[in-house]
Amino acid sequence: MQLPESDKTAERKSSQAITNRITSWFAQAGVSKKSDGFERDANKKTERRRIISEQRKLQNLENVMEKALEFCPDSDTAENIDPDWFFSFVTMAEDIYSPTMQEIWGKIFAVEVTTPGTFSTRTLRTLKELTQRDAKMFQAAVSLSSRKKGEYSPKIIYGYYQKPSFIRFLHLNKNRQLNLAEFGLPYPDILSLMDAGLIYNSEIESGELSTRSRTEWRLGNHTIHLSPKRSSLFLNYYKFTPTGAELSKLVATEPGHAYLEKLKTFLSVDFDVV
Repeated sequence: MQLPESDKTAERKSSQAITNRITSWFAQAGVSKKSDGFERDANKKTERRRIISEQRKLQNLENVMEKALEFCPDSDTAENIDPDWFFSFVTMAEDIYSPTMQEIWGKIFAVEVTTPGTFSTRTLRTLKELTQRDAKMFQAAVSLSSRKKGEYSPKIIYGYYQKPSFIRFLHLNKNRQLNLAEFGLPYPDILSLMDAGLIYNSEIESGELSTRSRTEWRLGNHTIHLSPKRSSLFLNYYKFTPTGAELSKLVATEPGHAYLEKLKTFLSVDFDVV
């Protein structure tokens, strides 16, 4: 059965559009289609590709530098950054092509200049492997994260449970959880962030929370205090790795207000939430 002429035309246009996109992307890397004189032109093409590649790397570094200058936090530090760190940074940053990621790299350098030692080369290597999609997932994770007073690494609280006492041994553990997918962080994304080394590869529980004390948690500009109403309560959360904690400082995102309100309501069953 033959396609109508109109369908054939549409198919040809679609095929041509895809062909144009393929050649356009490779052209940006200095690669063009083979020609009859390929052997004669090989040296010219190789040199052309080298020049284009070096020009794009230089342009990437210029863009990162511009972002760093735009961010440029105030500081009067007299300490210089480590030269080895700087040239490692340059080697990696020259291969960052996405404007979104270039902005993050620019912020990293601006912070490092004002506070040397803030970002490790391990963090830079992890960041270099992240895609824009990874960055979007990480941004969602940061928006749901909070820091317990006195602790460095952010955590994403998703539930809690109560261990049964000897008297209640016939009852099931009381286990309650939030569905983080409702707030833009489905479980497959959490697994991806674990694979990227930004979140630890296991769900973590707190120690037993004392009914005689309360803990302070800060999510963005919001602070909540938690006091257990009963004994044997434990929080469940995902914890950011040191690399994830470093990068979380750079992510410009609004805290998850819907998540925060749901979390407060969720916890108020067994906690005093202030």
